Amino acid sequence: MSPSTKLYLRRSARGALVSLCVLITCSSLLEAQVKVQFPANTESAYTKLAWSTDSTGPRRFISVHGRRAALFGYSADGVEVWAYPFQILSAFRVSFRQQGTSTGIDGQALLRRITYSPEAVSRIYVGADFIVREKLFVPLEEPGAIIQYEIEGTRSIDIEFRFVPVLDLMWPASIGGQEAVWNTAASAYLISEPMHRFTASVGSPDIVAHDQTPNESQHLGRPPGLAFTVRAGSGHNRARIVIAASGPGQDVSLIAKRLLEKGDSLEEGAVDHYSGLMSHNLQIETPDADANRALAWAEIALDQAWVCNPDLGCGLVAGDSPSRKARRPQYDWFFSGDGMVAIRALLAAGQYDRARQELEFILQYQDHKTGMIWHELSQSAKWLDWSRYPYMFVHVDLTFQFLNTVGDYFLATGDLDFVKAHWPSIQSAYEYCRSLLDTADGLPRIPPDKEGRREQDALSDDLMLSANWAEAAQAFADLAEATGHRAAVTEAAAASQQASREIRQRYWDEQQHFWISGYTRGGAPLLDRDIGPASVLEKPFFSDAQRDSLLDQLASSDFQTDWGTRGIPSNAATYDPNSYSSGSVWATGTSGIATAFWTEHRPAIAFPVWSSLIQWSSLDSLGHMHEALAGDYYHEEVESVPEQTWSSAAFFTAAVNGLLGLKVDGVSNRATFAPHLPPNWNEITLRNVQVRGSQINIKMLKSANEIRLRLENEGAPVEILFDPEIPFGAKPLRAQLGNRSIAATLEQHPQDTHAKVEFNLPHGSTSLTIEYSGGVAIVLDASQLMIGAPSKTIKITGTKMNGRTYTVDFDYVPSTASSFEVRTPWAIKDAQGATFTVISPGTYRIALNARTREKEPRSYQHGNVVLTFAH
Repeated sequence: MSPSTKLYLRRSARGALVSLCVLITCSSLLEAQVKVQFPANTESAYTKLAWSTDSTGPRRFISVHGRRAALFGYSADGVEVWAYPFQILSAFRVSFRQQGTSTGIDGQALLRRITYSPEAVSRIYVGADFIVREKLFVPLEEPGAIIQYEIEGTRSIDIEFRFVPVLDLMWPASIGGQEAVWNTAASAYLISEPMHRFTASVGSPDIVAHDQTPNESQHLGRPPGLAFTVRAGSGHNRARIVIAASGPGQDVSLIAKRLLEKGDSLEEGAVDHYSGLMSHNLQIETPDADANRALAWAEIALDQAWVCNPDLGCGLVAGDSPSRKARRPQYDWFFSGDGMVAIRALLAAGQYDRARQELEFILQYQDHKTGMIWHELSQSAKWLDWSRYPYMFVHVDLTFQFLNTVGDYFLATGDLDFVKAHWPSIQSAYEYCRSLLDTADGLPRIPPDKEGRREQDALSDDLMLSANWAEAAQAFADLAEATGHRAAVTEAAAASQQASREIRQRYWDEQQHFWISGYTRGGAPLLDRDIGPASVLEKPFFSDAQRDSLLDQLASSDFQTDWGTRGIPSNAATYDPNSYSSGSVWATGTSGIATAFWTEHRPAIAFPVWSSLIQWSSLDSLGHMHEALAGDYYHEEVESVPEQTWSSAAFFTAAVNGLLGLKVDGVSNRATFAPHLPPNWNEITLRNVQVRGSQINIKMLKSANEIRLRLENEGAPVEILFDPEIPFGAKPLRAQLGNRSIAATLEQHPQDTHAKVEFNLPHGSTSLTIEYSGGVAIVLDASQLMIGAPSKTIKITGTKMNGRTYTVDFDYVPSTASSFEVRTPWAIKDAQGATFTVISPGTYRIALNARTREKEPRSYQHGNVVLTFAH
């Protein structure tokens, strides 16, 4: 993290402990640590999550979110304010003028620092002899915003607030005849439209001057829009601007008055909300402060995406970006597919109530005639005949995905009441999916007037759709079994099994040894090696040999960059590094690939892939993640939006389900914790793991030859499967649960080793110890990403252990000095392809043999290192 960027996060990394535990057994230290109780979270999450930067250029996105309103934008274009479903204003800018001077100074020229907290954004302007602190705040449940200024200086400051009044519905709906007039009694501009359904107010009690609004004013050569001036100075150094909106039957002046009078308490309420959110959701504390920050803000981003539209209800929006032409703030409306990606993250975070609410929002707009799930819903949909627009029921894949999401929800929560209450809708969705099946192979086909996952290609079918059908049919069978619909169980299970058999035959390319993404309407296979179907690697659709071929290719530098995984490889004929869909790097795809590598027990590859996303949270809108980056150099893809909900959601889900291997089975009252912690993470703490009616806190500590686990269960007993990764090639010696021995099963996979124990976790405190000996662990240096830089760090493509011979395969740039660490109690006897240096007992630095004369100095090549250990 740069010196100019500071993060304040509860309970930061214990670096001294980490360094010590790498070198010694840490038995006494671990014993002391494991006895520490889990303290109550008494510190404010808000104060600990505030994050500031002095990188304030015109491409720094800011946003403040409420349920009913939002304020966001880039300083280059000015900020816009929305009270759903309409925009109040755009192009909001400020300038400052000290009394006694005649020339104002543009605020952007004085902007020096931006501070982000979950409920507000503050901007610091620094003049020659004055400081202006601007706080942008949107209340959680009010249709408006409050902008506050505090001045420090020797003279009074006039602040000019300039904006363009809009008062128009979100695209594609629109209203005409907007008019802005000055209202002296309200000390505000009132913006209205002829039908008087919507009204907005922009004003302040501190206004000392304002523009007039006669028709001829637009011919006087002044900048577009309207402006007023507020004054603050000695003895009166605070000013507030209130922006409010009202719908049919509401009085905007009363709303503005409420915002003005209750601004402080509304802000305190928002702080309490986010503090409670961080206290009750799943908390993940690692030795890496940057990872902690990114994970915490991913949960905040999920919460900020929850929007309440007065006409449509409450649901998750897909993201935020400034309005583009006449369209809308990009993605700031409802997408069921994005919502279902977010539901997986909500389940991972233990936010079961919010996951249920989103499912019910999706069901609210299901096509009850066909059972089809909708694609997208504009926030202005109630103000026009949305069904006549070609956006709502267009993607067939979403209905399949819906059944899988309901299955995931039921498995995690055991919420049988939800399934029973919505069984007719669930069954209708299943019947719609069945209606698309081809009778010859039992796989779905896309009707000519519909689309699948890929909007850019007209396909007859695709791998992801077929895989989703196989999973959806099984999910429906499980739901039918749980609700007593036994007649449906056999049919759905058989359909799932048939689809699983057919997938391998239809979607495998023998020439490239890679999957076929789909088929065009004309029957031609898509052979671009798209990573979209990566989740199929978690299912037995392909053989072990086929999965190995897929994973080997996906690990290569053709796909991997220092900032994530390309959508298609750089050596594909259709690769375009700046294309939205043909070569850019997506956070969702990268998260899916990382999860696939963890699922297939390739942790040396998985962790660098996942951790490459951590720096995305500081690239633009601090705490939020972009939609996509370019495939050749580290920067945003041109069409990408700065806050994409599913990017944050997928990153968090991959951490919980992949890195931590944490999966909750609420039906069986069982939890699996199978972490693949990187070797330089010697502890991790999880708080608020929700398993049915129980809440569990977990603290795991590890050393060179031991793992200790401390669990606090505040509820009823829970079955636990603990299956941690231990050093590759290590042998477990013993396991002890409390004061008694317990069986530990060695699980040796081709690229990692695990030690598995199963036990019943009672109410109260429980401790577990697993001891092991030997083994090898590899640690890669973290990438330090710089805007505009190409990919250059080493990419592990595989590891192998054969007796005391350890082989690491990788792609690397020969002209770049590359190295990695190996941690092992075994002594290295020989190294082929590299030199080694002893850093400390048990820790080696492996430096690749350098090549200085390369025709293409930035090109990756394949190599390997073979380490032989003494017996």
